[in-house]
Amino acid sequence: MRFGCSASKLIEGLQIVTKALAQRTTNPILEGVLIETDSNQIILTCSDERITIVTRIEARIEEAGRGVAPGKLFNEIIRRLPEGEVMISMNDKFVFNIRSSASKMNISGQDADLFPTLPAIENEREVSLPQDMLRDMIQKTEFAIAADDMREVLTGCLLEIENGEVNMVALDGFRLALCRMRCSDVLEKFSAFIAGRAVSDIGKLLSGDENAFANLSFGGGKLHIGLDRTDIYVILVAGQYVNYRQILPKSFATKVVMDLEPFRRCVDRAQLIAREGNNNLLLLRITDGELVVEAHSQIGDVHEELDVQQDGANMNIAFNVKYLIDVVRYIDAEQIEIHLNNAVSPCIINPVGNPDYIHLVLPVRTSATN
Repeated sequence: MRFGCSASKLIEGLQIVTKALAQRTTNPILEGVLIETDSNQIILTCSDERITIVTRIEARIEEAGRGVAPGKLFNEIIRRLPEGEVMISMNDKFVFNIRSSASKMNISGQDADLFPTLPAIENEREVSLPQDMLRDMIQKTEFAIAADDMREVLTGCLLEIENGEVNMVALDGFRLALCRMRCSDVLEKFSAFIAGRAVSDIGKLLSGDENAFANLSFGGGKLHIGLDRTDIYVILVAGQYVNYRQILPKSFATKVVMDLEPFRRCVDRAQLIAREGNNNLLLLRITDGELVVEAHSQIGDVHEELDVQQDGANMNIAFNVKYLIDVVRYIDAEQIEIHLNNAVSPCIINPVGNPDYIHLVLPVRTSATN
């Protein structure tokens, strides 16, 4: 194998595929990047067997071939090369020769036949979604995926498509984020339970261009996402996702409407005190159109007041301040609605008049809310 290509384009390609490079594995081949020639381009592939990313970059092919270079080392070498063309070759001993205008390096690789083949999508169903829409949905929900939980069902994200409606849901046992979008051209019905790491990688590869589309294929417990020059293959999480619709309250005793920005600044200040305590608690006291935000810890306390529109009973309720920080960080609106029943029941927060993006947060029982 022998080819020449732009060092900057090769760096871009490696940045894409190495997101799927195996971090901890007993199979050394998964620590490598598969390099294959194809007409006037090279194909780069990395896989940790749960997610596989393939991308293509233009190249001048002098001799066809395929081989596996050590992923981390190869990536670091290419990133340190000067701008311009880089020439890469591999001999029959799988030794890669990397040359640029002022540098020449040799590194040992492996046989491409040892690299796993691409997952086959069986009985596939296809749908095309705007990339910016899908990226926005991931950004608005992925933070609610459990980072490290023995319950695998909480470590991923649910993508549902039905009757022109696209839902993305994430939850970790303490809060839930649901983002719903309308896409009238989508008539298929299916759902995919995607592992958290894959969700994050997919979000980073999607474009913000409103004219760019992602072509999704589902089937046989696998998901394929086709982008412009990149393909993503994901092994879906087995099993049934949580029936999140049963978790969402149907009615509420109290509704509070307020300007988001003053509340965001208030919560941000209060968390400086709350995070110094053992329980990270933020107390909300809702009384006759006034919201009092309080936090207490060994280092001090905070008391702030906001005017709100209140419909329903007065109430005291406490939350882990981290979850409220996430809510106010990801909602992009002038005003929010907070829907409450009592001090121990789930609370719903959403932009005013927009039930398509909601946060459910479980309160914390304290003596101050009894």
